[in-house]
Amino acid sequence: MATNIMVMDGKSLKAFVENDESWTTFVNQKFAALDKSHTGKLTRTELQPAIAAVGNALGLPPMGESAETDHIYDEMFTEFGNGGDGITKEVFGRVMRDILLGLGDGLERDPVAISTLEGTRLQQYAESAEFEVEAVTAFSQLDADMNGSLKASAIQTAMQRISVEQGMPPQTDASVSGQIQRAFTMAGIHSDQSFNQTEFVYAYRKAVLALAQCLREKPLTVAYSEKMYDGSSITALLKDKPALDAALSEAWRAIPKSSAGSVPKPYLRVGLDVFAPYAGLPPIGAVEEMDNVVNEAFQVIDADTGGNVDQPEFDKCLLEVVGSIMLQLQGKPIGIKSSGIVPPGRAPSGIMPF
Repeated sequence: MATNIMVMDGKSLKAFVENDESWTTFVNQKFAALDKSHTGKLTRTELQPAIAAVGNALGLPPMGESAETDHIYDEMFTEFGNGGDGITKEVFGRVMRDILLGLGDGLERDPVAISTLEGTRLQQYAESAEFEVEAVTAFSQLDADMNGSLKASAIQTAMQRISVEQGMPPQTDASVSGQIQRAFTMAGIHSDQSFNQTEFVYAYRKAVLALAQCLREKPLTVAYSEKMYDGSSITALLKDKPALDAALSEAWRAIPKSSAGSVPKPYLRVGLDVFAPYAGLPPIGAVEEMDNVVNEAFQVIDADTGGNVDQPEFDKCLLEVVGSIMLQLQGKPIGIKSSGIVPPGRAPSGIMPF
């Protein structure tokens, strides 16, 4: 069975939405399907399937399952107005266009691949010479005490080294953990066992092949992406003076000022957090590797020392920090991978998320 992979990069979605003819046809058809009461206006209940589908495309849990994300659904509903008299087709089309264009922009920056894992790729990897080399490397790295022996639990730890591209689903999902435990049982691996290097490689391969069999019996759909921080977004911003000035002004505006109109120099970190989205950077604290780069950049200008700065000095210091970050990332880019299981029935089947 072939492995199906669909890449959502936002370009096709934006092209579809921006094509007036195709978009009008879509809005007419979707509005008619949602308008169960045939009144020409949608109630909140009738609109809900469309909002739920957008949430699915964003990777949110279904409505009502998480208080932390339900507010996002509420904000989307709010975009359509109070809906007291119902939502007209014109309002539905206009707001939905804005929402989907925003989604398209996000997918252009960070494409998402949707892949069905049904064991083929994982089996091929487990049977390859590459696997044996990786297994020996894993044993050496996990054998921190250098006693030449590892417990069975080390096999599951080693499995975390196998990527989605190699056919391994993310182990953070409970359903995957269950599959792995079943694979261990199928492979005859018990928690009280210990293995030398040769035994470890053999047992590790046996467990991975058993997991591949589990995936053949019950495939899993995975959404995964990789964000590369290489300094190119900063370079682009520095070349766009109007956008750069706007970003600096927003960073300065967000910080409380003293009566003299200055700010403490350590507040540059707050300013960078406001500036970050404009430069394609993650929030401080979101990515450990990036935090290390940021800390080194701040050390260059002694940003954590005392004293106040006015707006021109603030802009100058912030640009020095951003420039240092850019140079570090150009020399050593940082790639961040993320993945998650797509619940059954929630994977998109085409350009549109619903």
